[in-house]
Amino acid sequence: MPYADLSFAQWNDLSDGAARRIAQDIADRHDLTVVGLKDTAYAGRSHRMALFDRNGMRFALVPGGRPTLGYDAARFQPFPEQAASYADSAGEYGLPPLAEYVDAMTSPVRGAEMPAMLVAVEAFDPCEIPLAPDDPRVLELVASTGDRRGVVKVFRSGGGLTVEFDQTGQVARARATREVSYDEAVAGLASIGLRTTTADEWEWACGAGATTLFRWGDDCPNDGYPFDCKTGAHREANLWGLAIGQDPYKHEATTERTIVCGGDGGGTTCGGSGFFLGWLTLATAYRDKDFGQWLASDDRYSHEILTRPVINLG
Repeated sequence: MPYADLSFAQWNDLSDGAARRIAQDIADRHDLTVVGLKDTAYAGRSHRMALFDRNGMRFALVPGGRPTLGYDAARFQPFPEQAASYADSAGEYGLPPLAEYVDAMTSPVRGAEMPAMLVAVEAFDPCEIPLAPDDPRVLELVASTGDRRGVVKVFRSGGGLTVEFDQTGQVARARATREVSYDEAVAGLASIGLRTTTADEWEWACGAGATTLFRWGDDCPNDGYPFDCKTGAHREANLWGLAIGQDPYKHEATTERTIVCGGDGGGTTCGGSGFFLGWLTLATAYRDKDFGQWLASDDRYSHEILTRPVINLG
């Protein structure tokens, strides 16, 4: 059986020995290193997680299947706190009834056929360029920072340079940022043999087949926005082991230029539109059509275009 045909049930029904052999064969075929396999659980569901390394970039096996994607807002039964929060927002901004709004801001229900694939655990930013500690730009910033011992510090220059120091005062990480367009971001991934997700793949990668509004359920905190909550289900790796859909400011590009997933650039939370609306931006099927169209307009360049790299298992 081609590994792209490996379904969630087939993968999790394998014996430990068979799963290890398949993981190693996948690694050998794609010049990867197997980091490990372990049983994990998220939001009441269990899974055998497989992690791989590719030149410092970590990938997780996302099995395939025939999921139903999108969200049916008619099924949403809001918790009292969610309904109250939305009522306040609706009154202030003239929004339609809750179910109608959720329906407008989520992708339609549809069937899909997902191949198994390897998906990056963390989003990738092609605008970011790693720098060596002895890079002249890093050395110049280091010389200007003074004594750094005993405390971890981050220094940023106006030219897009960021240097992080460890507790001994040594450079732990340095990077520079540059403006790139969507096309350049996609081309940058292709140049290293990767691509970003389709919109359907992103939903499957994020929700792992969950039918609830969020990948963890239908509820959400009512005392702050996602970035206010440093712990919680949205901060945990999902069922596949991915750090995804955690911060509305960290929206991710897909192969469809006008469709971004995982956030809205922070527009809702920055505007103080209400806690439920702020959390809704992390719904698995969330789509802000206006934001997507704006991002795709006028060949926009950005200092941050997050993508979710994929390795095909064809």
